[in-house]
Amino acid sequence: MPELPELPASQKPVSAVELARILGISHATVSFVTNGLAQKNKISKKTTQRVLEAAKKYNYIPNQMARNLKSRRSGMVGVMLGNFKMDWAEAAMAGMHRVFDATELTPFVATHGFDPARNRKELMSSLQRRDEGIIAFPMPDCEQLYRNIVSSGVPLVFLGDQMPGLEEINSVAWNSEKAAEAAVRHLVQLGRKRIAFLTIDYPGIGCLHRFKAYCRVLRENGLEVRDSWIARPAPLNTLKHIINSAFDQLFADPNHMPDAIYAVNDGLALPALDELEARGFAVPRDIALIGMGDLPPCGYRGVGLSTMREPVEELGAVSAQLLLDLISGKIQSPVHRAIESCELIPRRTTIGHATPG
Repeated sequence: MPELPELPASQKPVSAVELARILGISHATVSFVTNGLAQKNKISKKTTQRVLEAAKKYNYIPNQMARNLKSRRSGMVGVMLGNFKMDWAEAAMAGMHRVFDATELTPFVATHGFDPARNRKELMSSLQRRDEGIIAFPMPDCEQLYRNIVSSGVPLVFLGDQMPGLEEINSVAWNSEKAAEAAVRHLVQLGRKRIAFLTIDYPGIGCLHRFKAYCRVLRENGLEVRDSWIARPAPLNTLKHIINSAFDQLFADPNHMPDAIYAVNDGLALPALDELEARGFAVPRDIALIGMGDLPPCGYRGVGLSTMREPVEELGAVSAQLLLDLISGKIQSPVHRAIESCELIPRRTTIGHATPG
């Protein structure tokens, strides 16, 4: 096999055309080898090896952009999450990677921070990149954009929730109503009678189902559903501002304060725990607290947040597989997958002492 010539140190990485010229072979042969199609196109092992060695020596990088323009495919899927706080996104991505790592698709991850304007901007970027599909944590006030994505032929999967009025859009979510019932029932069984509901002003179906469960359990046990104990602050603020706003409402009347709080997710329950103790409440003696999700910080010895386990990694994996099936045409929209999990994890914020897990 002839020696490959040396190029000047200032030489930029070669193109496929230049690599073919150096090797004295066709551009097509270089393309087939570097795209893993040598065997399919009956290219000899000797030529394949020579192309791969030359590609390494000359730092050849396939021009993905040019390939995308030609094929009208980006090789990417857009993933739009709420934020990277509290490890929920990391767990969801771990599940997605289990699926996407076995394919040629690469997830392009962005966050909207619950800002509709940023959500629209990032989703438009995904369309302009010609991403082959989109997985998105849904946002209100963006309904028309979601419909436009679907009408353009780009597969779209809502991850973690579903929005009312958008039933035509695929979704993968936790069937959390039974888990919410179990969480509130846990508080009732511990003797709590004035149970508050902590959420944010977000119209997702998951939040609506958890609120229904909260009301149902209280009424079944003859307990009051009191408007002043239902806190729904606006989401477009810092967590500290959200919790302070909620607590200003919940504890406004010292004669009618809750003795327990059910938070719709751990992202609210964890800062709520911090603020309760900062305000001088003993948890759980004065106020018991339970969340939803079992995010990693909940089990820390100094935290001990009682909660329900959300199958986040499974949600990520199922949403990725659903998107692949939609892209390939294996299944047709709309598909709604509900993942079951009703595992109660009692810790010190309800039972008074930390337990393993």
